[in-house]
Amino acid sequence: MSIFKDGGLRGDQMRALQRQRRLTRNALWAERLARAFWPAFSVTCFALTFALLGGFGAFGPVTHKILLFVVGLAVAGVFVLGAVRMRTPVAEDVDRRLDDTDPRRPLAVLSDTLASGAGDTGTEAIWLAHKSRARDAAARLMAQAPDLRLASRDVWAMRLLAPTILIATLVGTGGDWSGRLAAATDPAPAPPADAVWTQRDAQAEAWITPPAYTGQSIIYLETASDEAVSVPQGSMVTVRVTDARTLPGIGGTLFTGAEAFQDLGGGLAEATGIVNQSGDLVIGHGDQTLATWSLSMIPDAPPIIAVEGSPGPTMMRALELSYSAQDDYGVVAAWAEIEPAGHDPEDARGLPLETINMGLPLPITGDPRMATETSIRDFTAHPWAGAEVELRLYAEDGAGQIGASEPMTITLPARLFSDPLAKALIEQRREIALDFDEAIRVLDVLQAVTRRPEQIFEDMSIYLPVRVAIRRLASGVATDDIGAVAPDVVEILWRAALALEDGDLADALERLRQAQEALREALENGSLEDIRRAMEELRAAMNDYMQQLAQEAMRNPQAMQQQQQQQQQGQQMSQQDLQDMLDRMMEQAESGLRDQAREMLSELSRMLENMQMMAQGQQQQGQGNAQMQELQDMIQRQRDLSDQTFDEMRQRRREDGGSQSQPGQQGQQGESGSGEGQGSGEGQGQQQGQSGQQGQPGQGQGQQPGQMGQQSGPGGGGLAQQQEALRRELEQLSRGVGSEEAARALEEAARAMGEARSDLGRGENADAVRDQMDALDRMNEGAEALAEQIQQGQGEAQAQGQRQGEGEAQDALQNDPFDRPSASFGALDGSSTRVPNQSLIDRARELMEELRRRAAEPMRPEMELDYLDRLMERF
Repeated sequence: MSIFKDGGLRGDQMRALQRQRRLTRNALWAERLARAFWPAFSVTCFALTFALLGGFGAFGPVTHKILLFVVGLAVAGVFVLGAVRMRTPVAEDVDRRLDDTDPRRPLAVLSDTLASGAGDTGTEAIWLAHKSRARDAAARLMAQAPDLRLASRDVWAMRLLAPTILIATLVGTGGDWSGRLAAATDPAPAPPADAVWTQRDAQAEAWITPPAYTGQSIIYLETASDEAVSVPQGSMVTVRVTDARTLPGIGGTLFTGAEAFQDLGGGLAEATGIVNQSGDLVIGHGDQTLATWSLSMIPDAPPIIAVEGSPGPTMMRALELSYSAQDDYGVVAAWAEIEPAGHDPEDARGLPLETINMGLPLPITGDPRMATETSIRDFTAHPWAGAEVELRLYAEDGAGQIGASEPMTITLPARLFSDPLAKALIEQRREIALDFDEAIRVLDVLQAVTRRPEQIFEDMSIYLPVRVAIRRLASGVATDDIGAVAPDVVEILWRAALALEDGDLADALERLRQAQEALREALENGSLEDIRRAMEELRAAMNDYMQQLAQEAMRNPQAMQQQQQQQQQGQQMSQQDLQDMLDRMMEQAESGLRDQAREMLSELSRMLENMQMMAQGQQQQGQGNAQMQELQDMIQRQRDLSDQTFDEMRQRRREDGGSQSQPGQQGQQGESGSGEGQGSGEGQGQQQGQSGQQGQPGQGQGQQPGQMGQQSGPGGGGLAQQQEALRRELEQLSRGVGSEEAARALEEAARAMGEARSDLGRGENADAVRDQMDALDRMNEGAEALAEQIQQGQGEAQAQGQRQGEGEAQDALQNDPFDRPSASFGALDGSSTRVPNQSLIDRARELMEELRRRAAEPMRPEMELDYLDRLMERF
């Protein structure tokens, strides 16, 4: 071509153009091969697919050969047709393809020659400039990618369907593609003419399918094995016999459910039965024994369940029950039944109360053969609360076998009411619920209690429901139909007692308990959407409960002040801390860690119970603190009075000079000395400040010591009157003290004060000082008992709060809420950790994402996809 001559390309420009030419030639080869041979490619893929699927082997030897020849001829024909249609790219095709990429067509310009004007200097100069521009443009030409679009030629997309089917077939062969191709190309020889009608010998095969709850795979029985095969009880045995001229027979007695073989046609017979004992399974055909298998049955033992520890009440009087259950393959259900001994609903004298059926939680993950769980249920509203009942646990395995524990006698926890009227209502409620014959007496008691409602009920909204209950009960008594009205009366009295005891807090607490129970049920059996709904309900109920607790604390300023001090010391959890716990619980549920979320819910329930008990303890503490303060004031007044008595006795001795000492006065001096040791340091200084403030009757500011003695003598009323007034105040305080020990000590102190008053009236100051010191000792004992009663009144919740203040709750909130100890409480070795840490939670989330990714791949086997679906449903 002229481009290689004068004025053509040279050097780097020529090498660049040659490279683009080679690329263009390759593109043209690809396009023309695809257009010429795509039918041959599709036919070949279909032929290979037919061979891999065993299509040739489905025919006889002759037909196999004919079909193989036809398919081979078709494949060869399409390849020949493609070769005929194929055109080899030439240099002109390459240059034309390159020139098409530039509208100036530089390669065509470089191959042209000057048609006219040769020899003219101007014309030749213009021509050379024109070729120079074309040369530069040719050096910039770029090869185009091949155009492999065949939609206009292959409207049915056979070029795509054929390889897709071939690839799917290759995956389904499981790596045995070479053997199948070899079988397709090598037809089986035709049987001899004399063997066409020869009957083949009967063959027997068997396999065992264990029950699904065992989790064991199918067991294939080998005919050549002499060892006994271990088979779970209840396994299904399937025996199939081929080429049977007559129906085979079954020997042995271990089969149940099938007495004989069933004829399936074509010489095929099958029998299916259940293994119920060990023995030999013998399959006979005529006089011939086809197979014998020795089976050793593994008995399926019933589950075992037992109570762990002693069931007892929580701080909120709910029943806390721990149990352990085990089974050889796994426990599928567990429950508890609670009823009084000899209970019969049909012969009940009161409400026909059914046996309490309490479902027990099971582990969602882990080894199903061992289960150790704790369940908390509130039965305080049940009429049996507070009575002795029998508790029995039951467990069921996958085979439907039920195991029971030994009956245990327990006291069903009852709600403790401190309000006297609430106690009365609960007592009458229990009477009417358990015995309708007590209806008249209960009606009389309720009418007597509510005769003057304005003096008894501070809130008339509580009186109205009680009045409704009285009217309904009266209507039932009048019509002799107590059973019709008793359920409503029992429910109304329960609500009224709760309102008297807790006010609006009772409703909030009931809603919170229902929300916790709904969330616990959702974690055990519900979907993720059910868990979200239950979580939102629990969040709303907890907010309402916290608001009611705050309002209750505001009604008791002293309790609110103590609560603020506990919060400053880190002894109480804030509402935000509880919300954080709910958030972490939801994250665990979404990650599939439902066991840990359920365990965390139990921890949350205990914390809320602690808060309730602490709130009640603070109310009791407020009342007890007021009594303690009053008792401390009385102790100080008695100490001052004792100091005054001792000072008067000492002053009188100085005036008498010891000459009028009465018998026994020496001993009194010794006792007075001991009183001086107590009074001089502590009482004397206080006496000067307090005695003047108290204003003793009959004693002026300018009164002389001698006059004090005169007032204390017979007929005097100074110190004796003060002692009597103090004694009466102490008697009144002792009647309001809740502690029996404190009340007894204060009564003894009051008796000692009475003796001191008598001594002062007779002028025997030495004996009076001794009795006053005895009264002080008894009062101090009463103060100690009252302080102990206040501390016990706060309950275990306050003790828990104090431990949390030392580090347990604060560390749990900062790290996690699962009782994991930190530096300020407990060891750091992690031995008490009961739930996974954050890294394991992240790992669980990654595993769940991987399961979802794999389940979304349709190319995986159906068995694997089903397994992935079951995994995701479980977690």
